[in-house]
Amino acid sequence: MSVNIYKIECLTNLHVGSGDVNYNIVDNEVERDAVTGYPVVHASGLKGALREHFSKKDKSELGFNITDIFGQESGSGEIKAGSYKFLDAHIICRPMRVSSSSLASIPVVSVKSVNDFIKRLNVFSCTKFGTELIDEIDFGEFNFLSNVKDIFIEGEETGIIPPQAAEVLKNLETIIGKKYAVVKDFNSYDLPVVARNYLVDGESKNLWYEEVVPHDSVFYTIIITPDEKMKLDLSEIIQIGGHASIGCGFTKFTKLN
Repeated sequence: MSVNIYKIECLTNLHVGSGDVNYNIVDNEVERDAVTGYPVVHASGLKGALREHFSKKDKSELGFNITDIFGQESGSGEIKAGSYKFLDAHIICRPMRVSSSSLASIPVVSVKSVNDFIKRLNVFSCTKFGTELIDEIDFGEFNFLSNVKDIFIEGEETGIIPPQAAEVLKNLETIIGKKYAVVKDFNSYDLPVVARNYLVDGESKNLWYEEVVPHDSVFYTIIITPDEKMKLDLSEIIQIGGHASIGCGFTKFTKLN
């Protein structure tokens, strides 16, 4: 068995809908983790997006059988389990706006998103990014702490990340970059909401609103294979979620281990 860890960068806005009907201002909300409330791409959606991506390729180019890896869908009359195991893709950071700086935005993590990442890797004995967790941080009067001085994030004054947390985060710079911030409460800052409509005889119809995970957000996932060789070439740009025809969901996978 081989455990493959991937960083997933959102090159464009991402919308993986929750499918829930709600009566809020936002009509279509993104999928969220049941425990943290953070955006997530469930394993079934991730597996489906990858299956669709590789199903469009010529079979002679693949070098493997689609059903061997992804299994056989029940609608075909036969159910067959795939040999690859796909886990949920969890968010680790998202960009937030910066002022009083040359930066337009900065990647923002939470203590929870970082610790959950480290815990999941430790379960599979993948310790490249360290085993130490971030202790609870005293944010004091600030909602944001950063390793960049004298910036305002979302219009708010920002403190400096304390040494213990900075030491842990330094191990994650290949994922979140060299300039980053920690937010006190990830869920206190709403995701962007975009208005959607379409034209009928030149007239705009059916206006609705939906959440998106903004471009430059970063997720991570784990794919477990039965042997050391990963047959899926994830170096190409892969689309995940809805609204592919208008450029949503373009992502870049990078193997971390």
